[in-house]
Amino acid sequence: MTDKFRISHIKGAPASGEILCVIDDIVDGTAKEFSFHDGDDIHDLFIQRNGGQVYAYVNICPHAGTPLNMEEGEFTEKSGRYFMCHTHGALFQLEDGLCVAGPCNGAKLQAVDVILKDGNILVV
Repeated sequence: MTDKFRISHIKGAPASGEILCVIDDIVDGTAKEFSFHDGDDIHDLFIQRNGGQVYAYVNICPHAGTPLNMEEGEFTEKSGRYFMCHTHGALFQLEDGLCVAGPCNGAKLQAVDVILKDGNILVV
């Protein structure tokens, strides 16, 4: 059982196995944002590219409840090693979303369940 957020459970979102985007749509070191609406609920998420790896998370800081980014596609601090909440500066590891510095130290970003296959980012 996964604790990752599943896009396929959102009404009107891509179904499991469908392509969300291709890795080449995301400039290395940046992210692509997505927003899905289910009635009055809005689900914002982002996929960060780091070389041949992608990391997908819900775009909500676990401490502030605000989006992590202030600029489109920019989620990391200057070195690109950590996601940074632009509301209060908390730092999160790319690989698992764990907060390693800031007021929510030890909390995690909500991961989104996607897989990378043959250059395609697929919904799980």
